[in-house]
Amino acid sequence: MLVKVRWSWIRTADPPDPRWGWTGALYAIVAPSGHRIVYIGKAGYRTIRQRWVPSAKAPFWDWLERRGVCRHGILAGYVKLGPGRRLSTALLSDIESLLIHWVRPPGNIQSRGSRVTRPGLQVRCSGTWPLRQQTFSDLPEG
Repeated sequence: MLVKVRWSWIRTADPPDPRWGWTGALYAIVAPSGHRIVYIGKAGYRTIRQRWVPSAKAPFWDWLERRGVCRHGILAGYVKLGPGRRLSTALLSDIESLLIHWVRPPGNIQSRGSRVTRPGLQVRCSGTWPLRQQTFSDLPEG
């Protein structure tokens, strides 16, 4: 199953960026250079803004502050599935864990080592995705 994720920067200035209100989406916190993903998360039933606020991820924000990172960018990832497919919370979690597994953001602890795979899942990132590698998969090698 091919899943496409189109990434775009969220603006923090007024007027409020509508991407803050997205649910059923992914988000990535990016270092000030714009080239290093520090954290990948999902916004299932909650909005990206609700997941991004420090109270939702206090240990992560404490970790980030201890490293002296006071500024960051945030990307919103719009998930697009093929015809007839529905985005479930389980699939959104699998997409998130696949990206964490391969990208290995330092702020993510889960899914970096081992994870439950979804054989056949392939995620293709586009838009303002900052990494050279754009396709990630649970497909068997060979």
